[in-house]
Amino acid sequence: MENLRMNQAVRAECESYVGRERVVADTIAPETASKLATLLGRRMPAEGLPPTWHWAYFNHGYPVTDAGEDGHERLGLFLPPAPFHRRMWAAGDVTIHRPLQLGLQATRRSIITAVDFKTGKSGDLCFVTVEHSITQGGDSAIDEIHTVVYRDRGLAEKALRGQDDPVPEGFFVHPDMELYFYSALTHNGHRIHWDRGFCRTVEGYPGLVVHGPLMATKLCHSMMDEAEADGSGEATLHRFAFRAQAPVFETTPIRLVVEAGGGEAARKGRVERSDGVTAMTATLGLT
Repeated sequence: MENLRMNQAVRAECESYVGRERVVADTIAPETASKLATLLGRRMPAEGLPPTWHWAYFNHGYPVTDAGEDGHERLGLFLPPAPFHRRMWAAGDVTIHRPLQLGLQATRRSIITAVDFKTGKSGDLCFVTVEHSITQGGDSAIDEIHTVVYRDRGLAEKALRGQDDPVPEGFFVHPDMELYFYSALTHNGHRIHWDRGFCRTVEGYPGLVVHGPLMATKLCHSMMDEAEADGSGEATLHRFAFRAQAPVFETTPIRLVVEAGGGEAARKGRVERSDGVTAMTATLGLT
């Protein structure tokens, strides 16, 4: 029997969104960068915006009447009306031509370039690829490929540890306030990051979900710090690509693992959960 949500009419409607564009202009406000630096425990940049920090900018605002059940902008306004309930940031590939300068306006042009339906171990999936191009002062600054995945809600997920259980040595967890602040800084209304009731009763999660971009930013920082420590400090980050592989919740202990670089132009890293599962992989390219 044909899955009604995967029939040709549904596919055709979603695929018709390929080519849709959205343009957002934003000022790279130092105040936002300062708040993000405080949250991440990093130094406030003097001029150029650090890699991945642009995710705190260019976030399209929408009235609450345009919000979907999950708090995101309702599907069908820009992103296609995929017939699934869960949505996650599956992967990102960021190419940096030059850092965005603080205090100046920049423009991000986004275009949907692909909509693909697939069937995996967890069921039917819909992958949406959005390509972003950010310019400042007429010059190209950042190109990014952003992949979103939509899927059905499955069986309830289990927590790796209780809220009050000790965190294994060498691992850390994400306090709920960190998730709240990151959601606010990135104008992210997704309820899986701030609404425990929604997580548990609707999504089947044991608690709040840690943002993929937040973990990617921390992993990027760790990889860059490692490069600087082993003698590649003069190198410039040109590309950072990551892929999410497993969920991380507020009580999930994780650690950032950076493979020995030895001064190579390409480095690899991962986010590892305390049960040994890899939650995210990443590659960092230096020039």
